[in-house]
Amino acid sequence: MTSVADLVIAALRQSQIDTLFCLPGVQNDDFFDRLVDAPDIRPIVCRHEQGTAYMAMGAAQVTGKPAACCVVPGPGMLNAAGALTSAYWGYARVLAIVGQMATDLRGKNFGALHDLPDQTAILSQLTKATFVADDPATAASEVQKAVDALHSDLPRPVSIEVPADVWAEPASGEIGPATVSVPAANPADIERAAAILADARSPLIVLGSGAYAASAEVIALAEKLQAPVTTRRMGHGVVPTTHPLFIPITAAHDRWATTDVVLGVGSRIEWPLGSWGVDDDLTVLQINVDADELNRHGITEVGLHADAAQACAALVAALGEFQGEDRTAELAGAKQAFADASAYLVPQREYCAAIRDVLPDDGVFVEDVTQIGFGAHLVYDHRKPRTFLSSGAAGTLGAGTAVAIGAAAATDRPVVGVTGDGGFLFTATELATAVQHDIPCNIVLFNDGKYGNVNRIQKLRFGADRTIASELRNPDFRKLADAFGLRSWHTDSPDGLRSALDESIAHNGPSLVEVTVGEMPNPWPLMRLPQVRG
Repeated sequence: MTSVADLVIAALRQSQIDTLFCLPGVQNDDFFDRLVDAPDIRPIVCRHEQGTAYMAMGAAQVTGKPAACCVVPGPGMLNAAGALTSAYWGYARVLAIVGQMATDLRGKNFGALHDLPDQTAILSQLTKATFVADDPATAASEVQKAVDALHSDLPRPVSIEVPADVWAEPASGEIGPATVSVPAANPADIERAAAILADARSPLIVLGSGAYAASAEVIALAEKLQAPVTTRRMGHGVVPTTHPLFIPITAAHDRWATTDVVLGVGSRIEWPLGSWGVDDDLTVLQINVDADELNRHGITEVGLHADAAQACAALVAALGEFQGEDRTAELAGAKQAFADASAYLVPQREYCAAIRDVLPDDGVFVEDVTQIGFGAHLVYDHRKPRTFLSSGAAGTLGAGTAVAIGAAAATDRPVVGVTGDGGFLFTATELATAVQHDIPCNIVLFNDGKYGNVNRIQKLRFGADRTIASELRNPDFRKLADAFGLRSWHTDSPDGLRSALDESIAHNGPSLVEVTVGEMPNPWPLMRLPQVRG
């Protein structure tokens, strides 16, 4: 007999998902009973529902493939909500399997265990598509639609809810491979965009996470145009920072007033268009699989609804023999100007360099909302796509440890999660998960005894004597690591971090490196940049 639970398990298989980050509970008992007979799917039991979805997010981001989590309804789903919104803005293909109230209780607001008036309405704001398998006769169709949505178009979470009394019900139908829809650019629009780019005097390419699978094509297009390339945080590594055409976001801002054509590749271009200003002399081109993003600001001249690799390759072909003037020397000067302007970020530069020295080119840096994470947007040497994981616009404090554990569970590449003493304790309990399942993540904890960014902003805005609720009394983090069964190190210098992290990565298992630091210089003047046109 095929049950609804079996259909969901088949959906995991059809999505090539072999790991389920989960926290069981009574509404999902019949699903987990069937999972016992699916030895090809490894359950990783977490210590909090947020950990299940953060780990799935990390696994999806580092591989570019779907990952899955499973939680109970009500508080379980709500606990996972912060992680799902992080996956939403971190562009991660996460399948959230969520229990639901039994059919005779759902939507009645009786106050039964884990009740919510309308859980589906909440999930619809955290995912790009929400499905409910509440009828065994149509369950296969709902589950199949969830699989198709998970694999198609914009990488974002998809949820499937199943009521407690429906999991074990016999179900007809079966789950097939995903029907994947990938938009293709209109050839006429390609020709229009290519003509605009060929005429540009000062073009700029802005990358986002939608360009991760298009590194070669983006580089070919940039080199043909001789266009500088930049990114804010989600497109790092598509074009290596050492490439002659790559410039930091600060240097891109320096050029914005004279940029005549900006091309977004898998990017919302949110800071330039939203903060730096626009006018009639700026032409905006967009490549995105998200149709809604093509003209969100109402100023796009040509929107290419397409996969980034396909569209960039088509633009290169359409440009034919065209070759832009060499801008190598000009952009080298822009890079040097940025290096001079950012020279004051000494600790961020030195600690980022220490991490870079130890990690291989394809090693993974997972940022949390912390001083070194902010600095890494600007001064870390990004060499390959999917080696810098971020919650993007969500800006989720405390996600880093759990995201790093999920990433480490999904790849053999070394993973370093960088967090601060404030954010660390949000998901530090998941170190127990890493130990239990032998997941070799490396957590680097920078300890300044504060919510450092908040504390600095309070001082700058209100005065040194006007800080409040931003200083912390921390536990002994090495004793905490020992209690979890982790190996740990402590240091207070970049050289010490370099040595400790080298040993940590060589260590066969999860580990913690604590770094005691003082107040760090403010990076925001190099990122939060003023309007310069319009």
